[in-house]
Amino acid sequence: MRVAAIIAIALGLSNCASLIAKKNTYASEGPSVKINGATVRMQVNPQGSANGSMAFSAMIVSSAVATLEGPFRWRLEAVGTPGVHQSVVIHRLHTTTEKSKRSGWYPAEKLNRRADFKTSKDQPSISRARYEIPGLLKVDSATDGKLTILADVSVFTKERRERKLVRFHLDPQQKRADEFIILPVEIVKTFGKDWEDMEDPSWD
Repeated sequence: MRVAAIIAIALGLSNCASLIAKKNTYASEGPSVKINGATVRMQVNPQGSANGSMAFSAMIVSSAVATLEGPFRWRLEAVGTPGVHQSVVIHRLHTTTEKSKRSGWYPAEKLNRRADFKTSKDQPSISRARYEIPGLLKVDSATDGKLTILADVSVFTKERRERKLVRFHLDPQQKRADEFIILPVEIVKTFGKDWEDMEDPSWD
């Protein structure tokens, strides 16, 4: 189904909305890293706005904004092979900012859970594990500048586990967030898709 058709359906329902905005965000510098045969990267999703707050409730965007910015939801995404890769665990996280020189470890008690690899119906040749980190990443691209995240990560396959300390360099960037659409589970099912298979374009 074309994006325009999806927008028309979404706007016709009370619990859907679209949003066109600019966003101050972070993007990875350099290639993704490899752990135990899986490709691993860090992603962020801005949750604030320059003109007020953006409220989410029951999958509703309740206010339109001009510019999205931090704080950020953040997650590690690992792409692997179906039937081979099983799960991913983040043991420790350390963040460092270039301009403000802030540096510190994320509370370990909020980590150390498993995120399982799942295979999408749309891409049966690959599987993904998305490890969303609890709490928000409180950085600002303008005042904090470049962000470095040191992650202690394990990737499990059927045969073995590999644990590796990897470094992600994230650069401040300004992007457009066009056609940002919140679709309820009921609509997604009518497209023949599982909710977890849907790609969310708000993640960078």
